[in-house]
Parts: sequence; structure tokens; C-alpha cells
Amino acid sequence: MLETCICDFETYSPVNLPKQGSHVYFESPKAKVLIGSYAIGDGPIQRWQLGEPCPADLKSHIEAGGKIKAFNAGFETRCFEWLAANAGWPMPAYEQFSCTMATGLAMALPQSLDKLGEALDLPIKKDKEGARLMRMFSIPDSKGQVKDPAAHPADFEAYKRYCDLDVAAEREADKLLVPLSDDEQDVWHLSERINRRGLRIDAKSARAAVKLAERAKAKLDEEMAAATGGSVRKVSEIGKLVAWCAAQGVDLPGGAKGDLADALQLTDLPPAVRTALELRLEGGKTSVTKIEAFLNRASPDGRVRGCYTYHGASTGRWTSTGVNVSNLPRTRGIYDDAHLNTATLFGAIRTEDPDVLMTLYGDDLGRPMHLLSDAIRGFILAAPGHEFLQADYSGIEGAVAAWLADEEWKLEAMHGIISDPKIPDMYRQTAARILGLPLETVTKKHWSRQAIGKPAELALGFGGSVSAFGTMARLYRVDLDAMHAPIWEKTDLEMREKAARRFAFSFARGQGGARDMSQNAWMACYVIVQGWRAQNAAIAKAWQDTEGAARAAIESPGTVHDAARCRLISRLGYLWMQLPSKRVLCFPSPQLSAQVWVKVKTEGGDYADAEVMDRDAAEKLAAKGLAQVQGDTSPGISYLGMDRTTNRFVRKRTYGGDLFQSAVQATARDLLVNGMRKAEGAGYPVVLHTYDEMLCEVPRGFGDLAAFERLICELPDWADGLPLTADGWAGKRYRKS
Repeated sequence: MLETCICDFETYSPVNLPKQGSHVYFESPKAKVLIGSYAIGDGPIQRWQLGEPCPADLKSHIEAGGKIKAFNAGFETRCFEWLAANAGWPMPAYEQFSCTMATGLAMALPQSLDKLGEALDLPIKKDKEGARLMRMFSIPDSKGQVKDPAAHPADFEAYKRYCDLDVAAEREADKLLVPLSDDEQDVWHLSERINRRGLRIDAKSARAAVKLAERAKAKLDEEMAAATGGSVRKVSEIGKLVAWCAAQGVDLPGGAKGDLADALQLTDLPPAVRTALELRLEGGKTSVTKIEAFLNRASPDGRVRGCYTYHGASTGRWTSTGVNVSNLPRTRGIYDDAHLNTATLFGAIRTEDPDVLMTLYGDDLGRPMHLLSDAIRGFILAAPGHEFLQADYSGIEGAVAAWLADEEWKLEAMHGIISDPKIPDMYRQTAARILGLPLETVTKKHWSRQAIGKPAELALGFGGSVSAFGTMARLYRVDLDAMHAPIWEKTDLEMREKAARRFAFSFARGQGGARDMSQNAWMACYVIVQGWRAQNAAIAKAWQDTEGAARAAIESPGTVHDAARCRLISRLGYLWMQLPSKRVLCFPSPQLSAQVWVKVKTEGGDYADAEVMDRDAAEKLAAKGLAQVQGDTSPGISYLGMDRTTNRFVRKRTYGGDLFQSAVQATARDLLVNGMRKAEGAGYPVVLHTYDEMLCEVPRGFGDLAAFERLICELPDWADGLPLTADGWAGKRYRKS
């Protein structure tokens, strides 16, 4: 068996790599690979630089089909493509590549080599000097120039040593990482094929949209100045807007989107303030930034490549790179209801004139920045002679949660809905169960379907409580205060008293969203939460079982503990969760911490209901006379993970609902992979995928939508009995399903 070659290259291109991506970077005629370092097996680290032939041992390794491993191997693949086209190197087959970064991500470790080295405590760390050397030889300065290696031989020699150290660090890291399974290595190759295939962009419309947006923002600035009497002259002047609102008697907690959206819910908002806030929200739309990202990363053939990072999330789901196709903005209800002709809409966008949109679609639907946001998916356009087939799995997380927990009534209901779409959907069934109403009473238009059933099913499956439900309900424009009366009418005295006590406790502690809504709204949400948990007792038990299995595994390393169709074991400094698919999730450096029941003294001098707290924190409060420790409880669970806000590898607390959510989302990902493989095998090339959705680009007239939907729902053996269905569309432009 051939040994693996680990390699690293340093390159030059006038293209901004982070902004435009590696494909556009190497498409520049001035792009080049400057130097490289490599090591075959445990052999010495060797060097190459531009102008030299491919080293003989490396050439033989490639031609013999030897494996090539790199950190962020997608970039090194581009390097080999350039070397094959410009320096006479043999081009390895794509299947020869593997990725150390992907292996680390599959173990929930950091995505950068330097942070990975810190997490693994490698004796060889990534050289911090590299950033200076990159700025000298690889990254053009403000004049578009880089240093000539011949004029700076000492620094260029240091750059070669930096490349050597990267290979050394990658090789040491590779020794400590658990390799991807053959199956997951195949998934990584599938991911890279999709990245190379790319998405085609309607570049003409995108360029017009950017110009249209510039003109629209200028008009918004004029309207903002008029609305505020000149106090705020641009929609981007958030600080001035907050200060002006305060002068009008409206105090905002800040200028974030959520702060402004919450203020717009006030019924007594002065008209001028309402206008100014609406203008700011429209002007703050990020859709234009996304459209610009499409253009920045588009190759000459109009395709955006390299959109996905394999295992970017710890569950195995992908994250987006460059263009955030995983998080495109929600469309407005008014846009969904209008069913616009996209040919007319994009024709209007190509005029570059915001007034055309207003004239065609009116003052509400036609607001230019909102309409561009609504239409953003449509900038993804199938190639000439091709069309898209799209499908997304219906309620996949709810189905997986019910299947993992064996929530029998829900599984039966879901299978029934699949076999007969006339059967009331899960939102109706959930609302009816929580309210104790006959199922036939909760029609599609019954208020409780949207106000209770939908947000409950979407927000409460992983231990979420009042705050989670309230946030989801507001997202669907539910009036929480108006919901109180019909909920309270169906609530018995015992639950009413429990809700009131819990509100008082949460409000005093500033927890659970109690200070973010009225008491009536909070208590109505609390009753709904308790009702959902009572009706989904097996799912609620799965949270407890999963937490108990994780705790037992950490307490007794090497022992296996089962919960919710998963198996957990603590070994080698990691907590492993084996999914039904046999793939494993990883939680680095798991720990248990002592916890106690404690009653905290309120402002009135009484003691609140007992709550769980870390022992150290509770004892400190007790020593100050601010709490009473009641007794021990199960220890808390934590592990090391990436904080996406600070980009640091930090200790994170977890609990049963959170661990169960990981199992659900990971299983849903495995079902998506199963569907993607079936699609690819049947000649439906995947160009986009997001959580529960896939988009395939096929020659016009190829395939059949209904057959495609059935194909991707063919269950793997390990998922027997899981209720899975998909719904989709066929068309020229991408759109929300």
C-alpha cells in the first residue's frame, strides 16, 4: 500500500482570495504557485519552487495513484490543477485527495491550522511569521505589487521554512486525528464535486441589481432626511436615528434589526418615527451584499464555485463559504402571495431604475430593497438548455425527532399524512392536542394552526421553552397577547397557578424571556410549552435519556450507553455519539461539573423556587446570605467547541435537549446525503443543498419531478420506518419552495 503524501503550497495572484475564492483566484492569468513543501509517509520534508520540474519521487507517487493529503485540500487541488496546466506536473485524480481540515472538522475541532494545533497541543505550531511573509510575496500591496524573491533572499528562504512547518504541523495533526470512514471520505469527495460544479448566476441581472440598489439607497437617504427633519441624513446613520427617536419620545434599546422590528409593533408609534424605522430596515437589507458576493466569486462562465465547507457544523452539516447560500433571506408574505412573473420582475431589475419596480408593483410590494431581497434566489439561474429540479424534505427534523424517540402517535400521524394528504397536517394535529379540541375543529385557517401548532413544532423539539416558542411565534407574526384569552380559557386552575409562579420567578431573575413580553403573553406561551411536552412525552424523555447516557459515558470511559437509537462512549479524550447511520459525532474533552439545587433570595427577601446551579457559584451566593443550597443533583456536562462569535475554542455547556438536537440534525444530514447520492447516481447533478433541500441542474426535459421526489425519499436500511417525504418544483430560476 502506498504511503500518503502531505503537501502545502504558497501562491500568488492579484485576486483577493478571501473575497473571490480559490477558483477565481487561479483563473487570473497572473496566478502562480511559488513554492511547495511535501513529505511522503514519514520521509523527510522536501521543497520545490517555481521553475523546477516536478520532483521525481512526488511525480512517481502521483502517477502510481498515491494518496495526497493537505489542510484545506480544495485549495491544494487548485494548485495541482495550475501546476498540471502550467508547469508540466501530472494531475492527480480527484479521488487521490483527502483533507486534514475535513478530518478535524468531523471531530468538531477548529477550522484553521493554527487553532487546530493549539487544540491538539501540537509540539509544532503554525508559524505566526507567515502572515508577514505572505504580505511580502503572495498578497499584492495597495499598488498591486509584491516583493521580488531575488531581491529578498533571506525572507524568501524564511517563506520556504514556513511552508515546511505547515507540512510538519499537518503531519503531526494527522497522527492525532481519527481518519474519516470510507463512507465519509466518499461524502467529502461528493462535496468537492459539487464545489467544482458550481452554481450559475444571472450576472447581467446581478450587475443591474447592484446599480439599482445604489439608486434606491440614495432615494432612501432623501426620504430619511425628510422624515427626520434633517436630523438623520442617511439610513446608515444608526446612532443618529436612535438619538432622534429618543427625542421623539421613543427609547430604543439599540439600533439592531430586532430592536427596530420590535418598536414597529407598538401601536402608538409616532408616524414620523414609524417611517424612519421602516426606511432604516429597508436600507439595511443585506441582499445587495449577497448579490455582490455572487458577482465577486463568479468565474468567466458565470458559475460560482466552492460554496460549501464539508462538516462546517459539528453535526456534519455543511456551512457556506463566500456566498451564504445556506442562509438566504426569507421572502415577505406579500411577495409569496403575489406569484410574480419572474421574467417581468428580472426585466424590471435590468432597467437599473428603482422607480420601475415601484410603478409595476406599487408602494408596498415594489419597495426596491425589499423586492431585491425577496428575489435573491432568482439570481441563481440554470444554464442554457437546462433547468432546475428542486426538492426539500417536509418537516424532516420533526420526523427524525419522532423516529429517534419512538413517539408512536406522531409517527403514525406522519405516515398517515404521507399516504393521504387530506389528513390534517402536523401543525393542526399539534394545536388540537394542546388545546384539547376535536381535530376537525382545527381547520387550515383556524387561528391555532399558525399561532400554536406551527411555532410549537418548530421551536419545542429540543427542550426549548417560553423564550424559544415566543421567538418563533413572533417570526410568524403571532400576536402573543391576543392568544392569552383562548389559551387561558382551556387551562385548569393548577396549571394557571403554576404558570403565574413560574413567571414571577423568571421575571425576578431576568430569565426565560419574562421581561421581553407581557405577563399574559408569557403565561400563555408557558401553557403551550407544557402542553406540547405532555403530548410529546417520548421526545421529552429522549432528552433525559440522551443526557443520562452522555453523563454515564463520561463517568465511565470505555462503556457504551444507548439512548434515542444512538450509542455514546467516552474514549481518547472525546465523547462519541454513534448515530443510526453508524456515523459518529464528536464532543472534545468532555467534563462533568458538580451541581446543586439552590433557592436564590429575591429582592423582596423571600426565596424563589429551587433551581439547578453549579456548586461553586451556589456556595458563593450562600456564603453571602443570598441563597440556600438544598442538595445535590446530577452533574452538568461540558465539552470544548468553537464559539462562532469569538472564533475561539472554548468550553461549552450542554444538556439533554441540546445533545438530542445534535442527533436529530446529524441524522437529517445523513438522510440528505442519502438523497444526494441517489440523485447523483440517477443523473441529477446536485448544485445546491441546504439542510433539508437539494437543487439539481439537468438538461431541459430530463427526468421527472415526481420520480425525483420519490427517489430521494428511498430510505437507507438503517432508517426503516422513518416518515420521509419531499416536495419540489421544476423551473429555470431558483426560488423558495
